[in-house]
Amino acid sequence: MRVFRVALLLILFVSNVGVAVAASRADELPVDEVKGKAEKAIEDMRGQRDKAEAALRQARTDRAMGRLDCVNEALIALKGVLKLAEGYLYDLQAEAKEGNKKGANASYGKIKIAMKKVDDLDARLRSCGGPSDEGVVEGKPVIDRIVDADLPNQDPLEGLESEAVFVESPPNASPYH
Repeated sequence: MRVFRVALLLILFVSNVGVAVAASRADELPVDEVKGKAEKAIEDMRGQRDKAEAALRQARTDRAMGRLDCVNEALIALKGVLKLAEGYLYDLQAEAKEGNKKGANASYGKIKIAMKKVDDLDARLRSCGGPSDEGVVEGKPVIDRIVDADLPNQDPLEGLESEAVFVESPPNASPYH
């Protein structure tokens, strides 16, 4: 549930914030150049997704539960942002086909914001499972027993014999039989 909320907040953040600033810088570029840069940015994001999936597979192989959880959360968010960015790319391509430079630049601005968010998530992925990663599960757990010297170490059931109990069905005590 927590991962879903984080992904939803990321999607809302990427889709609503800072479009005007990024679009204003791209206004000088021709539509074809904007389209090319956007496609390259999407390819870079897909590459980062592939690296994250490889890190997830490696964490599963290593049985590193802490790293697995961290990588999985970041990967889910990364996939959500990538899906939004791909939608913006389709919008940009449609705007470019129509010749709408302003709409294409707005979509490009959204893709740039998504790229920045994917870079942040990639940095988060790379920091997963650093030196403090201690969630590795290998074989049987090790149990350390600490016994107080003042306590007796004898078995309390030692010397007790089990008594054989014979159980029979009770006699019929009902006078209405």
